Amino acid sequence: MTAPAAATAATPTVAVSGRGRREVRPDRVEFHLVLDGVHPTVRDAEDRHQRRRAGLLAALAAHRDHDARLTADGPVITPQRDYEHHAYVFKGFRAREHVILRAPLEPGHVNRVLNALATQLADLTLDVRFTARTTAAALRSARAEAVRDARRKATHFAEAAGHRLGRLLRLSDTPPVSDHAGGRSDVLCEDMAPASVEIDPETQAITAEVHAIWELLPA
Repeated sequence: MTAPAAATAATPTVAVSGRGRREVRPDRVEFHLVLDGVHPTVRDAEDRHQRRRAGLLAALAAHRDHDARLTADGPVITPQRDYEHHAYVFKGFRAREHVILRAPLEPGHVNRVLNALATQLADLTLDVRFTARTTAAALRSARAEAVRDARRKATHFAEAAGHRLGRLLRLSDTPPVSDHAGGRSDVLCEDMAPASVEIDPETQAITAEVHAIWELLPA
């Protein structure tokens, strides 16, 4: 947030930031699992990976219902070289695959899936993510609140400096770069980046931040 400042003597402006926040309750859960291992030969990598993959899919099979979706992108096998003592050293062949289970969030569901994966967890990278189908609506509401917050602050600064707000010159979700010397811009509303989401088993905090510049007119 900045106090009123003049880009040029003829066009005083005020630049402010506005923030909005909404909370939503997750109703979906995603289990992101990565099978990853390095083996001496391509054949070893293929065989070992397929055994691990079969065990993982079997463990997840019981948790696939009509509203759950299990996807796997297929294994990728590449040579593995590590940089040691100023040179790259061949370590074997790396097999890696990303598996995702998306399902409704129900009481005890996360624990049931984790228990089913208990024997595989030592060889897996696991990331549990909670999502909500109302996230998009909450984001729109948070952004609207952020714009209102920015206007409130700009109005306060304008009145404190003996001015009133004029045209909205810039509205974006990133800090504005320095103004073009001596120039006036038309009203601009840029595409906004996805909101930051604080993941929590009970709620998601959807936050939005905008940066705006208004011209200042004589009171």
